[in-house]
Amino acid sequence: MIIFIKVICIVLAIVIIGLVLLQQGKGSDLGSAFGGGSSNSMFGALGPSNFLGKITYILVTIWLILSMLLAYLYKNENSEVIFDTPLIEEATEDSFSDEIPLD
Repeated sequence: MIIFIKVICIVLAIVIIGLVLLQQGKGSDLGSAFGGGSSNSMFGALGPSNFLGKITYILVTIWLILSMLLAYLYKNENSEVIFDTPLIEEATEDSFSDEIPLD
């Protein structure tokens, strides 16, 4: 399940980067760099700001939730191995000895 969530997070990150690059900036958008006019664009005369903005917010929200879920799953998976009490007790018993080393 962790690998599946990792793959989805990577794909979402790539899609989010693409969507951010396609959105209109303050000066000019990426579509006008290729010779497209704003009235003849695919998303209408207002541009892609509303449509792509909403999709970007939704995908970023999904990515954030999946990233937090991934962190939670990693924490639970690793905490069982790290805090094994018999190993800690064994280490403390071996480190204390009654003999004092003489040089």
